[in-house]
Amino acid sequence: MSSISFINKHLGKYRYLLVSIIIATILYAGINLLSSLIFGFVIDNVISQNPVESGIIAVIAGFLGGVDAIKGNLWKVASLLICVYLAVAVLMSYRQRMQGVVSEKLVENIRNDLYSHIQHLPYSYHVKTKSGELIQKCTSDVDMVRRFFAGQLAEIFYILATAIIALYILYSINFKLALIASISLPIIFLYSYFFFKQVQKQFLLSDEAEAVMSDVIQESLSGIRVVKAFNREKYEINKFLKTSANYSEITYKMIRYLGIYWSSSYVICLLGILSVVVAGIFAVRSHDLTIGNFTVFVSYQTMILYPIRQLGRIMTDFGKVTVSLKRLVDIINEQEEDLISGLKCDLNGDIEYRHVYFGYDGQEVLKDVSFKIKQKQTVAIIGPTGSGKSSIAYLLSRLYEPDRGDIFINGYNIKDLNKNYLRDNVGIVLQEPFLFSRSIAANLKIARPDLDEEKMHEATRIAAVHDVINSFDQGYGTIVGEKGVTLSGGQKQRVAIARTLIKKTPILIFDDSLSAVDTQTDAMIREGLKQLHGNTTTIIITQRIASAKDCDLILVVENGRITQSGTHEELIAQPGLYHRVFAIQTREEDDGEVNN
Repeated sequence: MSSISFINKHLGKYRYLLVSIIIATILYAGINLLSSLIFGFVIDNVISQNPVESGIIAVIAGFLGGVDAIKGNLWKVASLLICVYLAVAVLMSYRQRMQGVVSEKLVENIRNDLYSHIQHLPYSYHVKTKSGELIQKCTSDVDMVRRFFAGQLAEIFYILATAIIALYILYSINFKLALIASISLPIIFLYSYFFFKQVQKQFLLSDEAEAVMSDVIQESLSGIRVVKAFNREKYEINKFLKTSANYSEITYKMIRYLGIYWSSSYVICLLGILSVVVAGIFAVRSHDLTIGNFTVFVSYQTMILYPIRQLGRIMTDFGKVTVSLKRLVDIINEQEEDLISGLKCDLNGDIEYRHVYFGYDGQEVLKDVSFKIKQKQTVAIIGPTGSGKSSIAYLLSRLYEPDRGDIFINGYNIKDLNKNYLRDNVGIVLQEPFLFSRSIAANLKIARPDLDEEKMHEATRIAAVHDVINSFDQGYGTIVGEKGVTLSGGQKQRVAIARTLIKKTPILIFDDSLSAVDTQTDAMIREGLKQLHGNTTTIIITQRIASAKDCDLILVVENGRITQSGTHEELIAQPGLYHRVFAIQTREEDDGEVNN
């Protein structure tokens, strides 16, 4: 999708309103120029009795009943001027109101489409893309487009219409003087354009400095526990003061540049007006120009020069708008996940990985992974950090797609299954539990909005967190804070476990999600799972032998390959990683008991 197609799509029915704004702007520019012509007509033709030579003036005179009729009825001229100003006011009001409607509806459609599109992008895209970058695109870039359509687009048409109409009139009055008036226009435009093109670097530096300052604030507030625990308040304050000072210095430098520009460009405009005034005086003295037309020249020169000065900045801002549009279009052009097509079949069956390979960013993560899990089995996947354990789980729910090989559930290749349906039947408790800044009950009801209290309490009891929640003053109505910050790591994990249990999926995956609970609570949760979900196939990804030893099958993963498989008794009886980890963890437990 191109930038033009992107704007056209999101304008929708408001594109016709945008056309009406442009037409109103051009009319407003043309009518606004009439006032100076009317004053010139009164001076030259009504007061000085010069014959009417201009076609436009002849039309005005005829409309008012002729020059002779106007002499004794100057109120007609006054009335015409009032009508001109009223028309300008009406058109200006219409333009401003409709610009607000078009710009706000446009960005509303863009925001809604962007957010919906981002939600439907594959998980792999979000892994590669920084969330801060997406937020900036959805806010700063969208606002850049809004500001352009809220004023700058119509302003371009106003400036161009004013300049073209005014220059046409001036050249029809006096070619030589109009040529002098025209000389300053490209000078001020080019000066403005190249100045802002150069100062764009300073604008960019200011934006980057602001982003760094915002990152410091966000990081410090997100890690406030660490800051407090290590008495780092003074360090964080000093760090912020440095970034704040840098932002202020860069921005102040940019403001100085702008001050120089506005003052110097003002001088150029004044020199342009002065050149017209001086040349006009000589033209009047030599009777090449009437006094009325002289006032028209001076008035038009003022009405053209200052907007042209602004046009240079608008054109440089337009470059920023095109960049913003390209960044937004790049997001929209990302391929969405197909969540609709595919089979919906019984998933209460066996799971099989058949010669699965997977990698990302040029690094191979899984290599020729093959295994089978029977229905109702509890399987543990154990291995060192970075061995590919979590990738195995993510492939099962199609958060990632394998590079080679196939995965089957109940004999169906998951590539042929409907993704929404698949994820509704594969519950995952993630390694890093995420809770929203809302009540505990609201977080639990994310899984099932119609959940009743009995089912909610049943799930939290299995997750060994029901009594903890009831110990809070507000109980299930307790607000957990941003990212669940008011809960401990173990409490967050248990709430996340309960939230997944509520779905009652036939396949349940714990991605190292019991790591923050003690071994006793771990055992309680696993025992509760057996009682609640007797038909559930459970996969536990862990580094704890205690979490794995009671499972029906244990898979040992090393460097992306399954190097061992079997029961606890089988694996401790053979040399390998599992035996070594068992020996280390058993020794640590024995040492702990002796120390106690």
